[in-house]
Amino acid sequence: MATQSSSVVVFNDKQEILLVLREDARVWALPAGGLESSETFEQAAIREVREETGYNIELERLVGKYWRPQYPKGGDRMQVFVGKAISGDISEHDWESIAVRWFPLDALPKRLFRFSREHIQDACANSREPFERAQKFSRMQAMLMGWFFALRKIRNLVLRRS
Repeated sequence: MATQSSSVVVFNDKQEILLVLREDARVWALPAGGLESSETFEQAAIREVREETGYNIELERLVGKYWRPQYPKGGDRMQVFVGKAISGDISEHDWESIAVRWFPLDALPKRLFRFSREHIQDACANSREPFERAQKFSRMQAMLMGWFFALRKIRNLVLRRS
């Protein structure tokens, strides 16, 4: 069964984008995560931004619906939103983020997750209609991702992290 997840391109008043440096992969990414039981894509998006960054946000629009067929466990259906930070404190992020930072659009980090880069580009396109895209991995990338998630799950169990 496919997983479902949400991600948010969060802007501030300076039109900078909020990114997190992931604890597990040491790569910059948009705040994102899976839906919890009976949660909507919108609710998950707001919760994940709060957990990973310390910010409360308002969702402004749906950027698109993305399908990753080679994602472990039967694929991943993700909805990406544009949001705006309304309150919060960057120092209140959870352990999954080792850094949280605002980046100007013309100075995004080189070590930015490939799909986050595509989501940012789509958000900046200001399309009238949400995008619908398949985002594919090579077989090798899909295999490595499966191993990565399995090892991360074991590590989190050992460290008693949820």
